[in-house]
Amino acid sequence: MPLKRRMLTAMLTIVLVAELLGLFSNLNVYIYTLTPLAKSLWIALVTDSASFGAFAIYVILFVLWDIKRDQKLSRSTLNFMVSIFLGMAIVGALKVLIRVPRPGEAPLSLPFFQALLNADYFAFPSGHTARASILACFLSERFPKYKPIWWCYAILVAFSRLLFHVHWFSDVIFSLILGPWVFTVVESTESIWLPLYRVLTKKLRLEVFDVN
Repeated sequence: MPLKRRMLTAMLTIVLVAELLGLFSNLNVYIYTLTPLAKSLWIALVTDSASFGAFAIYVILFVLWDIKRDQKLSRSTLNFMVSIFLGMAIVGALKVLIRVPRPGEAPLSLPFFQALLNADYFAFPSGHTARASILACFLSERFPKYKPIWWCYAILVAFSRLLFHVHWFSDVIFSLILGPWVFTVVESTESIWLPLYRVLTKKLRLEVFDVN
C-alpha cells in the first residue's frame, strides 16, 4: 500500500474511531456554539456548488471536454467519476450505520431500509464536503498549478456547512480526509476495475466513454 494511502487510512480510522467513541462530542458542541448561524448568499452559493446537481454538471462538462478534445474520456475524468460514486456510497453507508443527528435534530431510531431512504437526515459524514474534497483532488491533478485554490475551495465548503449549522466539526473533518483517500484508492486499484469498465463499454458499444 502506498505511503500516502496508508497515512490517509490511518487518519480516517482515527477520526472514525474517535467519532464512534464520542470523543468529539464536547469539541463538536463547543465549535457549534462558537460558530454564528450565517446564511448569506455567498455561503449558500459555496454550499450549493458542492450539491449533487452541481456535480452532475461538472461531470458532464468534463466528459464533453474530453470527448471533444480526444474523442475519449481522460483517465483523470473517469477516476473522478468513479471516486464520486464510491465516495457517496461510503458517505451514505456511514450515515445510516452511525446515525448521528444533525445539529438541532432529535435522534431517530428507524429500520435499516427506512434509514437508508432518509440518510440525508443524518450528519456524519458530510456529503458536500466529501464531494468538494474529491473535486479538489481531481482538479489538483488536472490543473496542479492551482492546487492551493482547489483545496481552499474544499475547506470553504466544509466551513459553509458549519456556518449553516447543518453539520458538526467531526463531520467535515472526516470528509476532508475521505475525499483524497477515496481518490487514492480508485487510482491505485485501476488494474482491477478498469478492465471491467472497458469490457462493459465495449459490450454496450459506448467506446467513446473508454479511456486513453
